[in-house]
Amino acid sequence: MGNKAALLLMSHGDFATEIIKSAELIIGKQDNYATLGVHIDDQIDDLKEQMFKKIEGLDTSAGLVVFTDIVGGSPMNLALNLLSMENVVVCSGLNLPMLLECAFNRDKSVDQIEQVLKAAYKNGMTILDNSSFNQEEDEDDCIL
Repeated sequence: MGNKAALLLMSHGDFATEIIKSAELIIGKQDNYATLGVHIDDQIDDLKEQMFKKIEGLDTSAGLVVFTDIVGGSPMNLALNLLSMENVVVCSGLNLPMLLECAFNRDKSVDQIEQVLKAAYKNGMTILDNSSFNQEEDEDDCIL
């Protein structure tokens, strides 16, 4: 395990737990990761303790990549406590393309993973509207 960066996914509610399940549907079972969900009745001090316990259970010798859902939220604010650690990158805006790219690149250095995540975030968003499709297709060309 020591040759792959550890992952910690933190989110409001169960998003972190569910997104890793979605990733595993696509790329297979992952290891050396943990998730932490923040719920309305949670206490920040308890969450901070849970976060550090989860990290203790990971092999972080190759680094730690921490994903949070949104900037300024409780998961991100908790993750900021980790920036004093060596070989850690904290990334907000967790989405499936970013997580998949990270999973495919976990054997790289944390600095390299950070660059992969920046590109994945930029390339992971596409907006489609009616002008994105050819509107003049023949009815016979429609596939039902």
